[in-house]
Amino acid sequence: MAFLDATVLNDFQASEATNEKFDANYGMLRLASDSTPYVDYVPPSVKELLTKSSASRNALIPVLKDQTVTVSATPGFDQIPVNLGETGTYYFTAYDVFSGFRLYPAAFENNMLGDAAWYRDQILRNVLKACAVSADDIVETVLETRKTQVLNYVTQVSQNDGTFTFGSSTLTINKAAQKEVMFPMLNQLMIANQLPGNYRIVTSPGGLISGETEAMKYGQQNDKNIKWAQAAMSPDRRYVSDQITTSANFNGFYVRDGGIGVQENYPYDFRKGTSFAGKKWSISDVKLPYMNMRANVFVNVEATEATSIVSPNTDTNLTMTHWEEMALWFRFYVMYRYNSDLTARQNDVVKLIGATS
Repeated sequence: MAFLDATVLNDFQASEATNEKFDANYGMLRLASDSTPYVDYVPPSVKELLTKSSASRNALIPVLKDQTVTVSATPGFDQIPVNLGETGTYYFTAYDVFSGFRLYPAAFENNMLGDAAWYRDQILRNVLKACAVSADDIVETVLETRKTQVLNYVTQVSQNDGTFTFGSSTLTINKAAQKEVMFPMLNQLMIANQLPGNYRIVTSPGGLISGETEAMKYGQQNDKNIKWAQAAMSPDRRYVSDQITTSANFNGFYVRDGGIGVQENYPYDFRKGTSFAGKKWSISDVKLPYMNMRANVFVNVEATEATSIVSPNTDTNLTMTHWEEMALWFRFYVMYRYNSDLTARQNDVVKLIGATS
């Protein structure tokens, strides 16, 4: 059996052995993944089509556009308004995140790093982390594109005290509110904008620390509003991304459940499990760490002359040997709710800045 096989992905686990690469935060990708079950505006038949659509074909989603409805105070046969609805379609863009690695099994015979399985797992872990960074950046691009450019009742919800200000498609939250009432006020702001629901928040590292610290300080005093305010956003709905940078207290996004989601795509040979001449196409049986998606997996084995990879001495194990390689291809759609005019209609993705004062 080849040393590299798609089945190793099933048993892949994080190892506590030394690996210099840092564990990181991919909060935008995690938020999109956790929000996916609430993407109820895409019919199941369309989701199924998205899993196998090629780049040359778009899966169209039907929509009924908002309309201005005529209401009259005069009843009568000749007073019935037509009120015709306008329909349309939209579709999502597929994104590709691709990487992999190569192993020379014979090189482990006389190598200090003699545990080939450990080495394979660590390289796989590093590849998955790098893929997650790329995917996190992709989700950020979509969030930036879908951020609301319209937000009403900002001053009313913040009671005209400057808690919230909105400009350049960004909601700025002052420092005092970050410590105390940010979450319930955000919730009320979205209700006022006719976008109620459950929301998630993702910020740059350390973005929510001031409010969380205040809540811990007063946690035993039940009369403190801070404890109540923090409860308005449960910890499992708070995310951190190392890909979000800021010069303020934080930058981030406030997103309604279903406001963004991901749907994997699997090309033909991977779905069919094509196999010949030492090459194998497949789909991972499980969602892989960091990416939280199933991958398109390609495994290949080739004969090679590999003595050049060890120096200064020649390792005869690498004369007339072979290498094995694995490619991981994450192909996915980023899904979002329809909005016919982002410049005129509020949307359920809000870009945030936590001000320093």
